[in-house]
Parts: sequence; structure tokens; C-alpha cells
Amino acid sequence: MRSGGLLLTVLAAATFLLGVTAQAEELKQEGDIRQEPPPQLQRIFIPNIATDYRPETCSPNVPDPCLLPKTQLTLTRANHGQSVILVVEIASRSDQRQRGLMFRDSLNDLEGMLFVFPTDHSTGFWMRNTLIPLDIAYLGADGTVLEIVQGIPNSLEILTPTQPYRYALEVNGGWFARQGLSTGDLVQIPDAIKSK
Repeated sequence: MRSGGLLLTVLAAATFLLGVTAQAEELKQEGDIRQEPPPQLQRIFIPNIATDYRPETCSPNVPDPCLLPKTQLTLTRANHGQSVILVVEIASRSDQRQRGLMFRDSLNDLEGMLFVFPTDHSTGFWMRNTLIPLDIAYLGADGTVLEIVQGIPNSLEILTPTQPYRYALEVNGGWFARQGLSTGDLVQIPDAIKSK
């Protein structure tokens, strides 16, 4: 009797998943491009949003953005102490850093992505498969802005910094200038991120 109930449960789950997969395929064929999966898929992959669950891997070849943890950063202007708050996605693993903001067609002006490296790093960034212009700030271990470079969409040029950095912060192109931020300013990195 138990195996019959288990079989019915498995069949019901398989039927549900096939229906959701078919709906997702229909949306794809209709050209409905979404930043987030349909609600049915969200229930499957994110059972409790309050837990801030995030998938463990991100494929750099898939056009849907990975769901990364977010945090707030405070950026302080060195010359007069005024601050700006920015909400960033945290890319702390190699697969997350490799994907970055690829395939995004927009980015909110007060959002960005913080790339976290375990040690000082000197490799540059490129804009392959990146559809929007970006500013990339290379930051020291203490969060000081060492250098800001501009990334052109889909460029294969390697944007190599002039000195080693611990973090890189990507935001919309021209954002730092619009906020009056430049080299020498400070990004307050939360302790939880520093310890990664």
C-alpha cells in the first residue's frame, strides 16, 4: 500500500513539473523574456523567500541572471564626507564572478554588483556578453576606490587595473561621476563580506 501512495505522489509531482516546463517553453517561444522565472518555478526553486535561498551554481552561458545575495554598501566621498547608499549583488564564488552582469539589459541606478576575492587580485575585467555600459571600480582591501574604468558593452578589451585590488564594484556607466565619487573615496565593506 505504501509503494502505491509513493508512486502516486511521484506521478503527481512529475505531471506538475511537466506542466511548468511546458509553460516555460511556451513563454520562451513567445519571446517573453523575464528577469525572474514564472511564479510556478519560483515556488519550486525558492520554497521560502525569507531564508534568502540562492542556487549554489550559476552557468555563465544561460541568459537568466543568477539569484545572488544582496547587501547595502555605503560609499563616502573623501572630500566632504557625504554618503551614497547602493544595493549590490554579491559575487563571491568563481562561477558568480565569471558571469557578473552578463546578459542584463538594464540595471537600476542605485544597484550594482560587488565582486569579492579572497586575496588581492590583479586580473582585469572584460565586457563580453555585457549589454549595458558599466563603471568598474577596483577597491583595496579596506574599501578605498583605487581606480575607476569604463566598460563598453560587448567589448573584448581587458580592463586591467594599475594595482592589485580585493574587490571590484560594477555599476551603470557614468554612475560614479553622477554621484561625485572618485578615486580615494571609501566603500564601507560589511564585516560579513570581508570574512569570506
